[in-house]
Amino acid sequence: MGLDNAIDRGRLPRGTHGLNPADVIHSQRMRMYFGALEAVSERGFLSTTVADIVARANVSRRTFYQQFRGRDDCFTAAFEAAVDLVIGYLDDSVRDTPPTDWRALIHTTLREYLRVLTDNSPCARALHVECLVAGPIVANQRREMKTVLAQRMHAAFRIGRGVGDIPQDIPDDAFEALIGAIDDRIRDCLQGPEPTALPELLPHLYQISLALFGTPDWHAGETA
Repeated sequence: MGLDNAIDRGRLPRGTHGLNPADVIHSQRMRMYFGALEAVSERGFLSTTVADIVARANVSRRTFYQQFRGRDDCFTAAFEAAVDLVIGYLDDSVRDTPPTDWRALIHTTLREYLRVLTDNSPCARALHVECLVAGPIVANQRREMKTVLAQRMHAAFRIGRGVGDIPQDIPDDAFEALIGAIDDRIRDCLQGPEPTALPELLPHLYQISLALFGTPDWHAGETA
């Protein structure tokens, strides 16, 4: 489920190659996105340079500066692309889940989010670690991402309330707090064990979600 599976890392041929100019620009841009994510994941945002990005993307500095003003501009765009791709995976993952099964919606969303981060560790570190030192624009993007995830949890909560499974309402900002707790656990895992340990967080994250919703089950998800 790697986000860069479809990216050709080879340099495009020089001269007349018959490729659509828009396709060339898209290919270069996607390679630079993932070059930025990889470089930042390996070196840290503050230590990453344009040279690191172009080396991983296999493009020239001239090509880089034709599309971006510098490292920060490229990482900002890469961060946005990573968020869009992750949200797209989440949308696909719940497409066949019965719309009234709010527990399955929560469990599937958490499971697939952890899975896509595990399969794409550069994106994981960008979304949960390096974004904290990447400046105000990325900080705002991060807040927007957390709001989107909180809204998904809120939607599942409303379904549970609607079918009578959840006993009472909770404050709207509780969902932001839940996403903050999930973000914190993921960051601890990325900075501690390793990305491959992320799926092990699933039972606990599912349990604290149910507890916040007023339907605690401290054994839920342990064998999922």
